[in-house]
Amino acid sequence: MAFVAGAAVGAVAALLMAPDSGAKTREKIRSGAADAAGMAKDKIIEGLDMLEAALEEK
Repeated sequence: MAFVAGAAVGAVAALLMAPDSGAKTREKIRSGAADAAGMAKDKIIEGLDMLEAALEEK
């Protein structure tokens, strides 16, 4: 999870320093945030599935 957060921070920093227009930069940030949210959601679901499986074993 820390890796994903670090990658997101790095991506935002890179976008903010890129020589694009403001609108283009904001769109890149929105897109990156949506991608990161999707990855986080997938990891949370995966973790919940693993927890559920572990609880069923006991």
